[in-house]
Amino acid sequence: MASTSSVKLIVYALDVLCTLLALVLISFGIYVAVSYNLNEIGELTAYAYVGLGAAALLVVLWGYLSAWRENVCCTVTFIIFLCLVIIAQFAVVYLLVTQEKTVASNLANALEDTWEEELNSPGAMSLYQNWFQCCGRGSPQDYIVNERLPPETCFRNHDKSKPENLIHTGCRVEFENYWQHLTKIFNILALVLIGFELLLSVISCRLCNSIRNDARRSYF
Repeated sequence: MASTSSVKLIVYALDVLCTLLALVLISFGIYVAVSYNLNEIGELTAYAYVGLGAAALLVVLWGYLSAWRENVCCTVTFIIFLCLVIIAQFAVVYLLVTQEKTVASNLANALEDTWEEELNSPGAMSLYQNWFQCCGRGSPQDYIVNERLPPETCFRNHDKSKPENLIHTGCRVEFENYWQHLTKIFNILALVLIGFELLLSVISCRLCNSIRNDARRSYF
């Protein structure tokens, strides 16, 4: 019986780790979907992270209840569904990883709306230009072709007195790099989640055998 209790503790610990990682992925997906005006691919990316976390959350909750009840049938069913979820998650993460640049480019499209707003209402790009130390959509030339001088946010330390302070890097490139770096981090977290789920499936098999053995011993 002590063996079953020990295995259950490991299962609970893995459940907690998977739950935390799932919540992080869900939070990231919701943040992306709510905070930016995304195109179709951008929305699919955000929903993919939400889906990865939600699927893990549901199946892990089932696993927790199965371990708590020490029910062989529920545990076996949980293992089967967990394996199916792992396969689906791996397919989604594979697409996110292999299409990382495309995903970053589409997520960065949110900047296009801000640039259009900048042309009609000067100052809209200030947030990006201060954040990424960049200037214009592609370069400071974007302001000049629109018959405007680059604003203070296009200069290092906002110092316009020296021409060499002008920042020549465009915000579109910097924003794409930001998304590429961010999605890479969360793709790694998704892979870590899948790793923990694989470990959980193995430990759950051990728990299932332990429960069976305890049930057999109770007959004698």
